Amino acid sequence: MKGDTELKAHVTEELEWDPAVDAVQIGVQVNDGVVTLTGHLASHAAKYAAEAAVRRVPGVRGLAVEINVRLPDDARRTDADIARAASNILEWTSVLPANRIQVMVEDGSVTLTGSVDWRYQRMAAERAVSGLYGVVSVANAITVQPALAADDLRNSIARAIERQATDDASQVTVDVKDGVVTLGGNLRTWAEREAAFEAAWAAPGVHEVTNNIQVTP
Repeated sequence: MKGDTELKAHVTEELEWDPAVDAVQIGVQVNDGVVTLTGHLASHAAKYAAEAAVRRVPGVRGLAVEINVRLPDDARRTDADIARAASNILEWTSVLPANRIQVMVEDGSVTLTGSVDWRYQRMAAERAVSGLYGVVSVANAITVQPALAADDLRNSIARAIERQATDDASQVTVDVKDGVVTLGGNLRTWAEREAAFEAAWAAPGVHEVTNNIQVTP
């Protein structure tokens, strides 16, 4: 188990290593394995990249993001411009179903609504708009349409976790109700916890995942 000092060093190194992250603008604090990021960044995409970088570091038990997005003057756009650009990029993203995602923009904050068939489509829509000029935040309210019966869904998720969470898969519980998955139990690393979370989201018809898995090194 890494101490907080060592973990902070590894998180800082990962942030500095990622070319999509402006590490100079980010502060890192670690307490009992929980990482807190602070600071100001120039785009929502940069904030998203910083979060992803921290999740890659073994030993992270939790992540709190207190980063604000402050757009430079040359990156500011009107809400109408952002909405138009977001609608266009969603229309041109091949993995997304046509005419099923709606966009609302207020003060640079984008809200996505509608429905898709798979979780990866939901995340693809968020990634597509997060990198646009003028976007300061993205609220993803897109739902995933149910596709499997609860028992079939539970078994599919359990098998996926066995493939991704290595030897600790038997320590994870899976409950499914109306497309909502609740994960429980214990795993040894944050990376395994994230793998279980991603495995649950990858199942068809899942529209919400509550991850109650505890990290117990």
